[in-house]
Amino acid sequence: MMEKTIDTFIAMYPKLNTKKSYRAAIYDFLDHIYGRVRAGERISGDEPAKYEELSVKYFSEERDYLNDLIGFIGNMSGKPPTSIKLKLAGVKEWLSFNGVELSQKELKTLRHRTPKAKGAWTVENEFDIPVLRKILAHADEKAAALILTLASSGMRIGEALNIKLKDMDLSKEPPELIVRGEYTKGGETRVVFISKEAKAAVEEWLKVRDDYIRASLNRNKGLIEKAAAGQKTGTDERVFPFSVAVVREFWSRALLKAGLHEKDNSTGRLQYRIHGLRKFFRSQLALSCPVDIVEALMGHEGYLTDAYRRYTRKQMGEYYLKAEHHVTVTGTGDIREIQDRLQNTQAALRGYKDIITEQTQEIAELKQRYEEQAKKIGETEKIQERIKELEEKLREVGDRYNKFMEDPIFYKVLFEGIRVVFIEFAKAFGLKTDFKDLDLKIDADEIIKKIRKKKLSG
Repeated sequence: MMEKTIDTFIAMYPKLNTKKSYRAAIYDFLDHIYGRVRAGERISGDEPAKYEELSVKYFSEERDYLNDLIGFIGNMSGKPPTSIKLKLAGVKEWLSFNGVELSQKELKTLRHRTPKAKGAWTVENEFDIPVLRKILAHADEKAAALILTLASSGMRIGEALNIKLKDMDLSKEPPELIVRGEYTKGGETRVVFISKEAKAAVEEWLKVRDDYIRASLNRNKGLIEKAAAGQKTGTDERVFPFSVAVVREFWSRALLKAGLHEKDNSTGRLQYRIHGLRKFFRSQLALSCPVDIVEALMGHEGYLTDAYRRYTRKQMGEYYLKAEHHVTVTGTGDIREIQDRLQNTQAALRGYKDIITEQTQEIAELKQRYEEQAKKIGETEKIQERIKELEEKLREVGDRYNKFMEDPIFYKVLFEGIRVVFIEFAKAFGLKTDFKDLDLKIDADEIIKKIRKKKLSG
């Protein structure tokens, strides 16, 4: 027959979070009944054995289980209703495991005594890009890698802390992480994606991860004794080989340094909770990605099967890439604003391109006309040059002729010969002249002037 200890009861549950929650609930219940056993906030040393002894004692006594539970509820007054319900559920399961079955009437009484949650118990502040940037400014490698992974993947903290190195593929686009069913809330395995900046942060973290593990092996012995941290080994295959307690510590420290360590007046709980990164992921990614894909990536039951039936992993990755800028935190400037400005710039460039094309065509036409004109001008210049050459030759011939005519001997003989001919010509036509003033010289400049005048008028 199986021994009904607290440990055997807890061993029935496969999920780590359930184990932790139910164990804490039983210890709190026994503290309420018999007085506080723990010396500190967490269990240490032989305290688990003491609780086992109290468990045996409790079921060996004649107890009014309903009144014990009602008193336990009253003892938790002021705590969030969800926390009270969770602890009550754990204790009821433990009672049932030990053969204590409450009647329907008793269960109804407990329901009436359990505080009702009216909206969110703790008023949480919502994350936006500027707030996350402030927090990341005070985060080391491990903190930055985890925060950006959570913000861009939608994973729960417990899921992210259980991702193995072998279940991460940073070479794909987008980078993929396999979330195993053994540590998911719904028990189903799924694939999630992370952003490029989260990938870069994880790569930086992996450079120092082994050093972190080695430094942690013998560093926190006091915390291990108090069960504030688990024993680290050099064979830890998790991407993030640390506990939720470590996460709470660096998260709180980053909030303090960023001036964002704000607590709810009613519950005293932080208003910027790291769990809120899931809400950030959901609201941001849904701006450009189908809601069923977003819900499936977050691991919400009812969406996983439907999403994987409707979309291939490749299609889901493509949708993620289109919406990735919405979950990008540390990029230079606001990505959406940059994209809008880029679209405007591209539109302007298209306009400039049209203008340049038109001007290029006009320039080509003008160039063609210019070349035609230049060709004509070239021909005209050649003609002008030829005219100048002919004019020079005319002047040269005229000068030579005039010089020749100025020779007294030649001129006298030639003139007398011409004069005789002209006199005979004059006689034939009855002209009265002796041609004494006859000038046989050539005025080349006058001839050129007449030619140019005729050309211009013609």
